[in-house]
Amino acid sequence: MAQTPASSGFSPLKSLVIYTSQTSGLEKTLRLIQATSQVVGVTTASKALATQCLTARDQLALTRRYFRLLDFYGCFERVHFLINTPSSTGTILSVMELAQYTFLGLYLLLEDLTILHDMGVARVDWYHPLMTEANKFWFYALMLSVIRCTWELFFPSAPVTPSKTSSSGSEKSKARGQQPQPSPPKWPLVKRIIIDGCDLTLPGSFLGWTPVTSLQIGLGMVLSTVLAGHDVWAAQQ
Repeated sequence: MAQTPASSGFSPLKSLVIYTSQTSGLEKTLRLIQATSQVVGVTTASKALATQCLTARDQLALTRRYFRLLDFYGCFERVHFLINTPSSTGTILSVMELAQYTFLGLYLLLEDLTILHDMGVARVDWYHPLMTEANKFWFYALMLSVIRCTWELFFPSAPVTPSKTSSSGSEKSKARGQQPQPSPPKWPLVKRIIIDGCDLTLPGSFLGWTPVTSLQIGLGMVLSTVLAGHDVWAAQQ
């Protein structure tokens, strides 16, 4: 009788290969290395190591921009969907989400216009003014995300699902048949607030709006990347 081969156990290397074989997983891995390089670069006493780590950080930051080169399209597509689709979450949340994706799309689009400058291919005089405006849009998008998630956390929407009733049933029986859905878990909202709150230090420090150090920015990037990367990891394994 043929024997079924025993299933192989958990392989960290195989899991890592699966994770980095997808674009989202690879981008999160590079972001974690970038954040770690910044933390080491600003804390080490060795000038040579600091230079190497900060150079790696800058190169990884540029590399990651290639992954989001056309991400502005998805943001504007989301805006188009929100405009043409009735919302079930309320007017305030809908407007905030609409503005959030509009600002995020504008940030990504403006950032793309400066990629040749950062590559050293074509230097332009309007680099800093344009990146300043781009980071403002990024800051606004992250802030709106934090506010929207906080609103949903404390004032969750409670949609109702009508149960099956006969066409001859009275309005009172239909009203009794509407049962509120169980409230969604709060941890995803809390996690999104933490992720976007940490990422706020990136455009905030560029604009001078958030008084944070390079070490705090790096640690915030590590935390937000681990939290965001965990969802990608769980979905791919």
